[in-house]
Amino acid sequence: MSALTRINTKEYLSVDEANAYFFEITGRGETQTATQSGENFTDWKDAPLNIGDYEYIPFGDADDIPNQIIDNIYPNHLAPRIQNRKIELLIEQGPYLYKEEADGTNFVRTPVINEEITNWLEEMGYQEKLHYLAAEFYHVSLEFTKMSRNRAARIGGKTGFADVEPLSATECRLAYRKQFPRPYLPKPTHIIVGDFKNKRNETFEVYPIFDPKEPFKHAISIHYTVRRSFGVPYYSAPEILGAIPWIKNSTAIPKIIAKLADNSLSIRWHIESPQAFWDQKVKVIKQNLKPGETYNEKMLDDLREEILGKLTLILAGIDNVGKFWHNPYVVSMIGGQAVEQGWRIKPIEQKVKEYVTAQLEVAAQADRVLLTALGLHSALANVGADGKSDSGAELVYAVLNHQNTSVMLPEYYVTKPFNDAIKAHFGENIKIGFFHKLVQPLQATTASQRPKSQEPTI
Repeated sequence: MSALTRINTKEYLSVDEANAYFFEITGRGETQTATQSGENFTDWKDAPLNIGDYEYIPFGDADDIPNQIIDNIYPNHLAPRIQNRKIELLIEQGPYLYKEEADGTNFVRTPVINEEITNWLEEMGYQEKLHYLAAEFYHVSLEFTKMSRNRAARIGGKTGFADVEPLSATECRLAYRKQFPRPYLPKPTHIIVGDFKNKRNETFEVYPIFDPKEPFKHAISIHYTVRRSFGVPYYSAPEILGAIPWIKNSTAIPKIIAKLADNSLSIRWHIESPQAFWDQKVKVIKQNLKPGETYNEKMLDDLREEILGKLTLILAGIDNVGKFWHNPYVVSMIGGQAVEQGWRIKPIEQKVKEYVTAQLEVAAQADRVLLTALGLHSALANVGADGKSDSGAELVYAVLNHQNTSVMLPEYYVTKPFNDAIKAHFGENIKIGFFHKLVQPLQATTASQRPKSQEPTI
């Protein structure tokens, strides 16, 4: 009896009663070139998808960048905490209302109290919505927010917004009405909201994009805020994308070690299969689809698990008479080069201690790179470079550096939907910001102000 565990899209671990087997899919497919990357960031505009009278711009080559981030961030032991920590450092003491004024040499923020605006914000539960917007920004560098106009004008009241509701980037796409011929860079005019992962057409809704020059033109519009990336039209290229390979390494290694510990086994065989083999299987699956049936990745996943599971049974008795594995090799032209493609089954020398030590070293390096890639100092994530906590002084300077360099820009994007709504609704030059308490080094404080002296009194 064997059990097959999927580590990620390229690696599997299979365990039977006596051994463990590591499966790896290697190489490029026959349709790929040597220089082809995993994502072509400038090509999204060239393949719009159709929904009714609209064409929408995919978020990624396969229209799946938000789902890629979800699938890789959440299984990791460190990445979700880093992302949440960045949100906490941004929100810090919480939101407040302020006016920006000049004092002769600098622009300063002056806190203001405005009960009308505060009551309006509290009716919408604005604090939790700001937290949600921060999560969206730190994961995909953009935000979609539904702006719902009130009905006060019908009874002679003041036109304003009844609700400001953040939406998930997984369910929103930029769109425009079908145009023939289509311009090279058509301007998005609408946002389509729906289930883009499963492409269920009956669930899609279409709303115009919010225009700050005519904020109340539509009963419902979608406010779109994006931190644009160089060379990427329409959307952003989230910073997390570059960290995904390291996130995968960081996630996979604990699973491998857990399997070894749970089963008291060492991995006996390392099996490599060529990507071209699975590309061919995809073609076969598509050729055998029933009328009205569409291909999805789960079909390949199921077939892959079936094939690898059967191979595990063969390898379990590979030393016995009558058990064999026929493995033809072919030579394909990939990227202008002749590449030999075929399955390889390699026995692994049973040095468990050395193997585990090597994996732990890779895991430690992956965690260090992950912190850098996600833009947070190790002291702020409570993860020292050597696995130990950093000193108090290093933590203080890390906080100061973060406040001075990594807060203002995210704050601008996260609060922009509400600040645009306040300006339109109240006509006031009042904004929402996040209050940050100034952290001082210990040498700049008196003895009574230091943490060890701040004991509770009864």
